[in-house]
Amino acid sequence: MHGIIFLALEDFLEARLGAQAWPQALRMTRMEDQQFDPDRYYPDETAEQLFQAAAQLMKAPLQRTLEQFGKHMAPGLVTMSRSMGIIQKDWKTLDILEHLQSHILAPFSNVESGVVPPDIRTYRLKHGEVAVAYISKRKYCYLMKGIVHGLGEMFQEPIALKEYVCMLQDAPLCRLSVYLDDPYFQRYVDIEREFGQVQSRIEELTFYNTYAGAPFSAPGLVMRYSKDEVLIQAPVTQLIAMGEEKLSYLSLPHLAQGVKAMVRAVDIKQGFVSLNTIRLTDGTVGGRRSVRVLPEKPIAMRMKLGKRNLRGTLLNISSGGARMLLDKDSQLPEVLLFEPVVTEFALPLKYIELGDTIELGPPQLTLDGNILDVSPLSGSMAVRIVFAAMVKRDRMILEQYCRTIQESANEALQNRMAGLLGK
Repeated sequence: MHGIIFLALEDFLEARLGAQAWPQALRMTRMEDQQFDPDRYYPDETAEQLFQAAAQLMKAPLQRTLEQFGKHMAPGLVTMSRSMGIIQKDWKTLDILEHLQSHILAPFSNVESGVVPPDIRTYRLKHGEVAVAYISKRKYCYLMKGIVHGLGEMFQEPIALKEYVCMLQDAPLCRLSVYLDDPYFQRYVDIEREFGQVQSRIEELTFYNTYAGAPFSAPGLVMRYSKDEVLIQAPVTQLIAMGEEKLSYLSLPHLAQGVKAMVRAVDIKQGFVSLNTIRLTDGTVGGRRSVRVLPEKPIAMRMKLGKRNLRGTLLNISSGGARMLLDKDSQLPEVLLFEPVVTEFALPLKYIELGDTIELGPPQLTLDGNILDVSPLSGSMAVRIVFAAMVKRDRMILEQYCRTIQESANEALQNRMAGLLGK
């Protein structure tokens, strides 16, 4: 254990209990003549004994004492690390955690003496969150948690921790999430950081848009960026779709969550789009297994929930599920997630192709499913439904309808492109 820890523990006990506390802790551990040098390393057993003595003097459990000690020690560690040039002056809590292994712990390892710092692996999931894995035979995870909380207080940040597993509960490691407990920062995107990373790695991001009811996606290359906006090169068809929607969804290779951005300007001839007001989405984008389309005209839909018959309009549909806007007189009294339902609707197909046979439409479908989500929309309620396993005929009809919308949208997009480019 590094000598700095013992000097910090002395300061902690004196601040909490007075000048007599540290000498008393040394007597309790029979270390009255021990002097600690900030440039030396000491056996872990020495630290363990003094931590136990500190807990007895504080009249608190060991883990609580370690956490309070960590909070007390955090500002001093930052001051020392800045003076050594280990951390940058503008770094705050999550920045420090992100660079913990590479910039901060590495200088304190001493291979010759066999001193190895705890294995703390961190990954910056997004601007407002860092994933942490702590592996150490010392099992001082509460000391680490205290330091994190102390950093949050020092930088006046709303830091919160969510622990998934802990070594103190016989797990092989401690795994937790450290995040800014603020809705704004949970969706905040550091444009210079995230898009700069994509550009520096010469990677492609992916756009996702809807045009004429059908989904379109295409790769993009980051050309330049500032703290407020980013300029990206993209195919003309995708630029047209973005210009029509005035927004786009994106997936960046290194981000687990998707991104939603507003379109500031589109330059069709140069092949660029400028995006701003960039925020994280609730989850990933682009991972949909089946194509989801929007009906060209309103489609009436019924949903049977127990003895209730609810009416509404189909908002979108795929072979995996649908979203329905309930009529204002057909409201759900409560949110019933995963409740079984039966949906009924007719798709506007003049004919349906079923293998080698063709039938006249429009086909009437009755599909079982479950409520996946309920949310307010347009003064009513939108219900998202996931379909249960269906017979082959019904799946073929849904896939044909989605394909019809796609083909129509693609033709409209090609005609739009020809008109804009004068072809």
